[in-house]
Amino acid sequence: MKQLQPLVTKQEELRVRRQLVEAMMFEGLIKYEETPLDKWSSIFTLVGQKCTYRCEGRRMAFDRIRIKGDSIFLVGKDETLLEATLEDLVDELLSTRKDKVRLLEELHLTSKLCQWNERHLQMPMSRRNSSYEELESEIMEGHPYHPCFKSRTGFTIDDHKNYGPEAKQSFTLQWVAVRRSYVRITVLEEESFWKRELGHFLWEDLLAKLAIFGGTFDDYTFLPVHPWQWHNLKMELAGLIEQKDLIPLNVKGDYYRATQSVRTLWNVSHPEKAQLKCAMNMVNTSSLRKLHSHAVCAAPPISSWLKQVIQLDAYLQKEASLIVLEEYAGIIFEPNAKKHSSKLEGQLGTIWRESVRLYMKDEEEAVPFTVLMMMERDGRPFIDDWLSRYGAEEWVKRLIEVSVIPVWHLLVAHGIALEAHAQNMILLHQNGWPTRVVLRDFHDSIEYMEEFIADRSLVPDFATIHERFKDAPVDQYYWMSSLEALRELIMDTLFVFHLSELSYLLEEQYDFAETHFWCQVKDSLQKHLERFPSLCARHERLQHTSTQIYVESLLTKKVQNQEEGNFRHIVNNTLAQADKKEK
Repeated sequence: MKQLQPLVTKQEELRVRRQLVEAMMFEGLIKYEETPLDKWSSIFTLVGQKCTYRCEGRRMAFDRIRIKGDSIFLVGKDETLLEATLEDLVDELLSTRKDKVRLLEELHLTSKLCQWNERHLQMPMSRRNSSYEELESEIMEGHPYHPCFKSRTGFTIDDHKNYGPEAKQSFTLQWVAVRRSYVRITVLEEESFWKRELGHFLWEDLLAKLAIFGGTFDDYTFLPVHPWQWHNLKMELAGLIEQKDLIPLNVKGDYYRATQSVRTLWNVSHPEKAQLKCAMNMVNTSSLRKLHSHAVCAAPPISSWLKQVIQLDAYLQKEASLIVLEEYAGIIFEPNAKKHSSKLEGQLGTIWRESVRLYMKDEEEAVPFTVLMMMERDGRPFIDDWLSRYGAEEWVKRLIEVSVIPVWHLLVAHGIALEAHAQNMILLHQNGWPTRVVLRDFHDSIEYMEEFIADRSLVPDFATIHERFKDAPVDQYYWMSSLEALRELIMDTLFVFHLSELSYLLEEQYDFAETHFWCQVKDSLQKHLERFPSLCARHERLQHTSTQIYVESLLTKKVQNQEEGNFRHIVNNTLAQADKKEK
C-alpha cells in the first residue's frame, strides 16, 4: 500500500476535520469498520456513499471516537492514501449544493477564526493564575466535540475582534426604550429593579433622554441590546423607530465583555453585578442564539423554584452548598403580527443572571469547568499542579463528590434534571481542591416529569407565565413524558460530552485509566445512595446502568439544519461496564 504524507494543512483545519469525522462516526452518519492495531488503538475504515476513508484512533468512554488528527485519509483507487478534505467529507453528509455550502461555510469560518486567534492574540504560557473572568476569554478552544465550535455565523473578522470573548474587548450596550404594550417583563418591583441595576445617574439619564422624545416610564420600559445585534437589525428596526414603538437612547452605561458563550456578557465596570444574556441573531455550534419569549418569562420562576428546592434539602444546602446563579429578571420585545416584522421574534431580549462573585468566599477561587480538561502552552494540563499536590485519585474522587453528586441528587431526590454541560458549570476551589459547584443557565435547559417530582407544590405554574405553555403537550417545554428523558439529559451533558473529556485527558496524560474514572463515578453514586436509603427506589427507576443509553446527535442536528427535533442515537453505557473493565 502506498502512503503519501498529507498536504501541509493548518493545525486549526486539522482539528475541525478531526472533530467532523469523530462526530460522523459517533452519530452513525457514516458506516465504518474497526480493526484493532494494538492494545490501545485501531484502524477505522469509513465506507461513505462516494469514497472510502481511513484513520487511526481509539474508542473511548460512551463510544466516543478519538482520532489522531493527521491520520485521516481518503483511499484512492490503487490504495494510495490521499488527504481527505472537508469538501470530501461534507460531500458524504449532504446532497444539495446549498446545504453543502452552508455547512462548509461554518466549518471554514471556525477554522478561520481559530487561525486569527493564533496569529493575533498573545496567550499566556499558562492560564493557571488567571481570574475566573479572564478565563472566560482565555479558554479559546471551544467545544471539544462539535466541529462548528467557533462558527459564529454573521461575524466578520472585525466582529470577532470586537465582540468575541478571546480579544478581551470591552464595550457598552445600546439602550433603547420599548413601548410597554410590546414587551414581556418578568421583574419584581420594576422601578426599584432599574434603580438598583443602573444606579441613580444612569436611571435619571435614561428618563431624561426618553422625555426628549415625549415618552414616559408609564408607557415605556428600558432594554439593553448587544451592539452587534443593534447594528445587524437596523433594517428591521427602522419601522419600529419611526412608529416610536422603540426609541434609541444615547446614553453610556457600564462596560461589558463577552464570556465563552459570546452572547452572555460580564460586567467589567462592576464584576459583582449581573451578567446579561442578550439575544443575538448568530448561530454558534448547533443553535441560533436568539431568546424565546416564553423562556425569558420562565427564567425567574424556574430560578426561584430551584433555590427553594435547595433551601429545603439539608444535603444540597449545607453539605454540598450547591449554588445556582439565579436568572432573576427578563425583558423581551414581542412583535405585533399586524405592525412589525416577524423577523424580530426573539431578537430583542435580555436575561439578568447573578454573578458568581456574590457567592465566592474570600479563600475560594472560581474556574469554568471547560478549563479542567485543557492543555496549557507549557505542555502541561491546566490541572497538573493540583494533581501533583493532591494526587489524581483523591482529587478526582473529590471532584465527583462536589460536582456530580449534587446534580444527580437533584434528579433522584427531587425529580429535576439540569443540562450540566461544561459551560453551564463553574468549580469553586481552594488552591485547586474542589469545594463547591455552581450551576447556571436554566431558562431553556431544565426538565422534569410531573409524576416523578417530589414536591409538586413548588413547581411554577407555567400556564400562568406564558400562553405558549397553556395546554402544551409533554416533551415540548420543561415537562417530559418519561424518566428516560431526564436521565438522558444529565448523562448526555454531564457524562458523555463533559466529564468524558476529563477522563480522556487523565488517561492520555497520567495513565489514569478511563475505566477507573467511571468506576469512581459509579461508586460515588452508590455510596451516596447508602447514605440516603430512602432514595433507592426512585434511583432504581432511572436505570442509569442500562447497557445502552440515548445521547443527543449534535452534528446530525447541524446537518439537517433544524433547531427543533428529536436528534438522538444509542451508545454503549460506560457506567454499565465500569466494574467489569476495571484495569
